[in-house]
Amino acid sequence: MTVQRYRRKPEQEDREDNFAARYEVGKPLDDLRAVARMAGDEAEVTEVVFPSGKRVLLAWWLRYADLKPPEPDYATVEAGNYLAYSSRNSFLYEADDGDWRQFYDRVTEDGVS
Repeated sequence: MTVQRYRRKPEQEDREDNFAARYEVGKPLDDLRAVARMAGDEAEVTEVVFPSGKRVLLAWWLRYADLKPPEPDYATVEAGNYLAYSSRNSFLYEADDGDWRQFYDRVTEDGVS
């Protein structure tokens, strides 16, 4: 598992870079933690197990907005989806493969794919 970088497609108004890691049940959370910490050094991730056995990833971070005190915020991620960080808006969100194909190009060492 690795942290991946995505850039808005040219036809999109906003060309921000976003970073993401896929949540896979039972896999180490290191890359997901790295993405979460892009929103702040205090950010944390954990797996939540419901009584039914369903697992989801929970990310927690402090959101800084305007001149207000920071407020805690959360993102949940279903297995197989991505925890993503918006570099322009400084927040975490869930994305799936369809989101990436529709709005973003993956940025690799060789360029944009």
